Amino acid sequence: MKMRRALLMFLIPLLLLVSGCVEKPESQENVIKVVKLSPRDMVEQLRLGEIDGYVAWEPFVSDAVVNGYGRIVVTSSDIWPNHPCCVIAARKGVDKDTLIALVWAHVKATRFINNESNRDKVLDYAAEFTGMSREIVSEAISRIKFIEFPDRKEFKNYYERLSTSGYLKSDLSELGYKNEDEFFSDFLYDEIYRYVASKLEEDKNWKPQKVNTELRVGYLTADLHQLAFYIALKEGYFDEVGLKVEKREYQNGVYEMEGFKLGEIDAGYLGSAPATLKRVNDNIPIRVVAGVNNEGSAIVAREAKNLKQLGGKEVAIPGFGTVQDFLLRMAAEKEGLRVET
Repeated sequence: MKMRRALLMFLIPLLLLVSGCVEKPESQENVIKVVKLSPRDMVEQLRLGEIDGYVAWEPFVSDAVVNGYGRIVVTSSDIWPNHPCCVIAARKGVDKDTLIALVWAHVKATRFINNESNRDKVLDYAAEFTGMSREIVSEAISRIKFIEFPDRKEFKNYYERLSTSGYLKSDLSELGYKNEDEFFSDFLYDEIYRYVASKLEEDKNWKPQKVNTELRVGYLTADLHQLAFYIALKEGYFDEVGLKVEKREYQNGVYEMEGFKLGEIDAGYLGSAPATLKRVNDNIPIRVVAGVNNEGSAIVAREAKNLKQLGGKEVAIPGFGTVQDFLLRMAAEKEGLRVET
């Protein structure tokens, strides 16, 4: 009797599974397990074999590639062409003349980077700014689009992904906006950039009058995407328009947004993710006044040769709701994989 009962206890679940009455457990080979790490830690953890891959921005992609710790599985430009990345944000209340001076210096620096005749000097500046070798920064720069203002369409695309994924906790009406269009007209504030660009189109040697004021500017440690800030300092563009820049370095964009909240900075170079999330969720009153870069990220793996081979593996991202988070999810979905925290 006991033997018959034991046999039934074994056979019934098996029959239910075969008949389809019980779902088969999902194969872990179809699941990418994600963890959160800073980009610097990603490179080190990949080197040590503690993670199988990561999604990061430059130069932390090329750092692993050049040093032989990993390989690029897919670039962000292949996953999401022209996706937004870093921007310049300014707190509301900074006067118009100061913003014009800031944007002018940034545009001059961006055009300096994009002028091929300056390549050697740009690589020198990039190595100085990041503390990495010319080989690494040369590899990294090839995957970055240095821009003057964000692609509004793709920025809205990112906002919609944040919204549908539940990362935006506040309704725009709570911030005083009637709809998304009104929010973006204020948040992506292009009036200053359009004025500067039009003046430079009329006369490439045009510069605004000196403002002779101090400006506290935040930026992220060793973030090659923000190279224009360093070049504007080194080439004297801020000095030319009378901006006495006080540099404030931050570990990541979340801390930099806290800098805005605490009144530590007036403007800053940072990622579109923390700028958007903190603007909406914490109602930190900033505007995007210029673009810094699009693209410039990648999925890096220790051993996997393609994304499919990262199924069942552990992959690091810099944070949930970041562009890198969405890049991984978009690429995984295309390969029939699921991302799990």
